[in-house]
Amino acid sequence: MLCIQGYKGKGYSPHFIENMDKVVNKLKLDMYIKVITRTDDICVACPHELKNGFCKNEEKVFIFDSKVLNELNLIEGRTYLYKDILNNIKENLTYEKFVLICESCEWFSYGYCFHELNKH
Repeated sequence: MLCIQGYKGKGYSPHFIENMDKVVNKLKLDMYIKVITRTDDICVACPHELKNGFCKNEEKVFIFDSKVLNELNLIEGRTYLYKDILNNIKENLTYEKFVLICESCEWFSYGYCFHELNKH
C-alpha cells in the first residue's frame, strides 16, 4: 500500500510495470481491497515470484507488510475501501513510522518515497 504511493514505473521489468500500471489504475476506481501479507496481484509479475504463490523473498515481504499493518492499525484479511486506506496513510503515517517500516527497503535511500506519500 505504501509502495503504490511512490510508484513511478521506473527501475522494473516491462512486464512488472505493465501489471503494476493495471493495478494502480484499478485502485483509482476506488475499489475495495483485501489486505494480506503474502503474494498478491502485484506479485504476479514480479521477477522474484515463484510457483504456487510463494516468493523467494517471502520473509522480507511478510516483515514489510506486517509493519505496515501494525503501524497503520489495519487488520490482515479485512477488506477496505481503497480511499479509506489512503486517508489512513495521510492521517497516521508519521516520518518515524515511515522509517520504521521502510528503512531496510532498497528504494529508501533515494529519498522520494516519504515525499510522495505526503502528497496524498
